[in-house]
Amino acid sequence: MTRGRPFEPGNKFGRGRPKGSPNKKTKQAQKLFEDHAAAIMALAINKSREDAQMLRMLAGRILPRQKDSPVKIGRLPMNTFEDLAWASEAILKKATSGKISLSDAQEIFEMIENRRRVLVAQDLEGRLSALENAGRPSHEGWPPS
Repeated sequence: MTRGRPFEPGNKFGRGRPKGSPNKKTKQAQKLFEDHAAAIMALAINKSREDAQMLRMLAGRILPRQKDSPVKIGRLPMNTFEDLAWASEAILKKATSGKISLSDAQEIFEMIENRRRVLVAQDLEGRLSALENAGRPSHEGWPPS
């Protein structure tokens, strides 16, 4: 037997578990945690009353997940520059009235700005194509005899 070889010659079962896939123990641990998550969290919260470090760890685990939760803002049309102006105003009203957080509003404004850039690029491309086509001579009767 030679060192450094993962399998003996003649292995009929492939190269083993694919890289990055969870092993059986990890899957079992995840299932066990899912089945008893409420009891585990209750125990951790009770314990964190005495342990400030555990409280910080719990807050760090729970709060970031809430940030990525979807924000209900309704349908915002974004096909024209007028639509973008209307969407910006609607988001500003929701943010100033407290219906959505300022950080969520900022992220939405960034998406509106990205959409505006796309519309500007499409508009410029259309104008450039129109100019190029207007400057070309007609090919009828070409070349002259």
